[in-house]
Amino acid sequence: MSQEKKEIVNKIETLVKEGLIKGYKQNICFTQNYSDLQSRVIEYLIVVNIAQTLESLAQQRGIQINLEYSLNDFYNNAFPGYISTGEIFATDLKKRGNHSPKDSKSKRLDIVLTEENRVAGEIFTSYKSFVGIEVKSINQHHKKIKKDVQRLAIAMSLVDSVGTNNIEVCFACFFRRFDNDSTTISKDEIEIKDESEKKYWKDYFESIEKDYPTLSFELNPIIVASLPVENFSYTNPEIDYEYSDLLENSGYVSAYVIKIFLK
Repeated sequence: MSQEKKEIVNKIETLVKEGLIKGYKQNICFTQNYSDLQSRVIEYLIVVNIAQTLESLAQQRGIQINLEYSLNDFYNNAFPGYISTGEIFATDLKKRGNHSPKDSKSKRLDIVLTEENRVAGEIFTSYKSFVGIEVKSINQHHKKIKKDVQRLAIAMSLVDSVGTNNIEVCFACFFRRFDNDSTTISKDEIEIKDESEKKYWKDYFESIEKDYPTLSFELNPIIVASLPVENFSYTNPEIDYEYSDLLENSGYVSAYVIKIFLK
């Protein structure tokens, strides 16, 4: 990867994280629930916020933002459709192989960034897969998130004699709330649960390393709302606080971004 591409990929990662937080905050506004602690997040709202956060960079760099992009196209468009080989007066067209997913051709990714370029031997420029992004809302089952990771990892592992895989990085994003509307949570409990989540994914990455030897997996947590019970303050002596006030104003929400990239 060139230095310029590295800078773009790093900027995309930063903007994805910003979009997750913006989407969470908009969810508070649009659901008329003004607590910082949400038990339900509208997934599509997060997706749109990530896309909007990426818009300025995409315009500057000639990158296309695609929502609900076909997984079939994401896999196949990682490569040029054809390249020309041979001498000028004795050329042959070499065709891309079929990379259609085995599980479902109708499956779509939440966001795919594509870029227009032309590789050696390609007659015309074409739009190629560049970045894949999947998003899951609060407290989705690990199995669903793993499926996202696997689909993205497969995309980045594809090879074809027609050219190099154009996908540079993928992100699988999800949210976790460690308490619920009827419980409180302490600083120590937050730390324990967060470490448990990190260990779960570390173990999982190690378990699939042999399946994807060219890839690295990295988990990046983002604190969205951190209000441990110790931080609740009975600030106004004139108010007769109830236990429900404590429940509404204590809790913990974190977003996690799994980054998949080439070693």
